[in-house]
Amino acid sequence: MSDFQQGILVVDDQQVVRHTLALCLQNLGFTRIYQAENGREARKILSSHSIRCVFCDLNMPVEDGFEVLKFLDAQAYPGAIILMSGEEEEVLASTANLARLYQLNIIECVAKPLSFATVKRLLSASERELDIEANHAPHSLPPLTAKLLKGYIDKGGLSAFFQPQISLSSGRLKGFEVLARLFKPDDSMVFPDQFIPTAEKHLESITDLTKRVIECAYSDINQYGKDIGNLSFAFNISAKVLEAANFPQWLQATTAQYQLRPEQVICELTETAFTTDQATIDTQMLRLKMMKFKLSIDDFGTGYSSIAQLHSVPFDELKVDKRFVLDCLSNTKSAAVVEQSIQLAKAIGVNVVAEGIENQEVCDFVKALGCDIGQGYFYAKPEPLSVFDWRAASIQGGNRE
Repeated sequence: MSDFQQGILVVDDQQVVRHTLALCLQNLGFTRIYQAENGREARKILSSHSIRCVFCDLNMPVEDGFEVLKFLDAQAYPGAIILMSGEEEEVLASTANLARLYQLNIIECVAKPLSFATVKRLLSASERELDIEANHAPHSLPPLTAKLLKGYIDKGGLSAFFQPQISLSSGRLKGFEVLARLFKPDDSMVFPDQFIPTAEKHLESITDLTKRVIECAYSDINQYGKDIGNLSFAFNISAKVLEAANFPQWLQATTAQYQLRPEQVICELTETAFTTDQATIDTQMLRLKMMKFKLSIDDFGTGYSSIAQLHSVPFDELKVDKRFVLDCLSNTKSAAVVEQSIQLAKAIGVNVVAEGIENQEVCDFVKALGCDIGQGYFYAKPEPLSVFDWRAASIQGGNRE
């Protein structure tokens, strides 16, 4: 195993906690374990070693866990982070929500002490969340500029990956969300958190990226001809892309070129898309709607303007953000957001998708609330379309690797 595979850092001011957690990690086969009793020591270790995962206490003397998060955010740390605390449940939940404001892979905020089963579950969740090859060390990736991004794309490094969306009532395949994946010439992956923010800073870059992902996906889909039936394909569309005057016309022409129907294509717009030139955004969405494309609000519940948008634009779908779905069985606030989002969608007659489903219990919970569609690692992680036996029209939960 490489350092990146094995390197785990435990940050806690209590020696007994560090020792117990280190024993759990050793029993799980990890041999490269580092320990720090405060944030200052943690920063030194993080600056000199490749760390795959950080277990970090929140309340520590000298420098607390929030200082560690601030440091990791500044370093654009791509590994997994598991927060620990001895505080009450409500504080834990609020802390987890605050921590996710950082651009970091926060897996969970859990109560101490941690059991062996909990440590094992968290490490498994970190592997799924990062979705990377274990031998791609984060420190080997250079800062991504717009020029470098364009170079990777021009060299054929952009691919379309597909994640299944399942009808919860029938258990059958409803369609796929299409996600951009970028690879360097040596076939190592560039993290989405590295290239998406870079692209979104430049209208030309994000528009080119979006169009190329759509064309890649259409090309893959087109290989199956009539076998695609009535499956839907959802694409993430940035507000900046919608500001390009001719994007709806381009999408219409390209969809026809690949012999797909607009009704099969879902344009997902995140809530953050509703904070720019709203008149332009609304106009473009209405154009897409009149062209028979489907419209979806992605990451519902993470912004503040979605309800107004649901009123002013004829959306077809609402996607409940995975941060609420992931812990809806253990966090009463997350459960309330999920329940109210589904009820709102049902009341106004739009479909609702729960993303981030990772087990049967969560699947049963959202299904009982009336959720229409499920998406998440319980069914499958994003892969090339050729990986899926999707023509069987059924992907069983729990059979992923």
